[in-house]
Amino acid sequence: MSGRTKLGVVFAGGGTGGHIHPNLAIAEELAGRLPGNVRATFVISERPIDTRVLANEVIEGLTFDSVVSPAKPLAMKPMAFLRFFMSWGGSVRAGRRAIKELKQSCDHVVVVSTGGFVSPGVAQAARVERVPLVMVNLDAVPGKANRLMQRWATHLMSSAPVEDGRYERVPPIVRKRLRHLPSREEALAHFGLDSDKLTLLVTGGSQGARSVNLFVLAAIERLGKKFDRSRWQVLHQCGPSAEDELKSRYETLHVRAHVAGYVARMDFALAIADACVCRGGAGAIADLWASGTPALVLPYPGHRDQHQKLNARELAEAGGVIVGTDKVDPDENVRVNLGSLESLLSDETRQRMSVAINGLGPADGAARVASKVIEITDLG
Repeated sequence: MSGRTKLGVVFAGGGTGGHIHPNLAIAEELAGRLPGNVRATFVISERPIDTRVLANEVIEGLTFDSVVSPAKPLAMKPMAFLRFFMSWGGSVRAGRRAIKELKQSCDHVVVVSTGGFVSPGVAQAARVERVPLVMVNLDAVPGKANRLMQRWATHLMSSAPVEDGRYERVPPIVRKRLRHLPSREEALAHFGLDSDKLTLLVTGGSQGARSVNLFVLAAIERLGKKFDRSRWQVLHQCGPSAEDELKSRYETLHVRAHVAGYVARMDFALAIADACVCRGGAGAIADLWASGTPALVLPYPGHRDQHQKLNARELAEAGGVIVGTDKVDPDENVRVNLGSLESLLSDETRQRMSVAINGLGPADGAARVASKVIEITDLG
């Protein structure tokens, strides 16, 4: 039928940038293979970070929209579960609305989920609307949402090693611009940093991590002259509430630093990152893999299943990252992790770690997922 688009994709995932960026990467791959023949709808949460991540996004060859779902996180505590249950109907309706709108203009419609609390309602919508569901797991231990959805999926894929043999393993999923980084000069100019210094990238994820912020500050203070201010500067994504505090602290420490609550272009950050201190979220691990950046990984300590530690295991076993322990208290963190950070500042250590990461192969998981979507719809 003339005027129709070949492929419509509902991308489900929200609550953090870590669920949305992989969907953008897959959408980008699909648009590159079917230019002008892909429409997408991103179903996201009510959290401001979701809208912020999508703001000003432009993908060549892709027309896309977004739908905000009322979904709430899935948790077993009585009040949290009640909130999830009460939002369930609206969550499913948001997913069905997105699917139905694409059905009106597209020959084939597929749902792609990257997990998170937004996804189960959309997965149920896919089931009701009888469209394929490609479920992409990002963590080494599938979360509650993915465990709920996997029974409904047409195909299961995972960018992290999991024990469940039903999942097809794919490499990390990142945007093309993270696999083909901008020039160092362009990235330094973007942040206004110095070209004659090495850069330590610090990030606790799109929402920041206070214990990571405070550890780095305390560690730099403890290192004293061992953190050579003439050689090193810091690029710090700290979360929106910590910007003023950290800017002041770096000034007190006489450290050249660019501090931002949120860094929209992580490709620029990784283009100048000589070393990194970060969480072990799937997105952070994927970024390190794609860019070959050596890092000290401090997994979030509040997860019972320790999935962030397991996310980093593959890179750690290869020798590409050091996995530390976040003790939350800054003094305890310095006691436990200072030696690892000091090691990371060594030129010889960083070079060895980068070689190890690059030996793992390309982070081309987005291409693999895109191929599966095209295969399912017979558009290849």
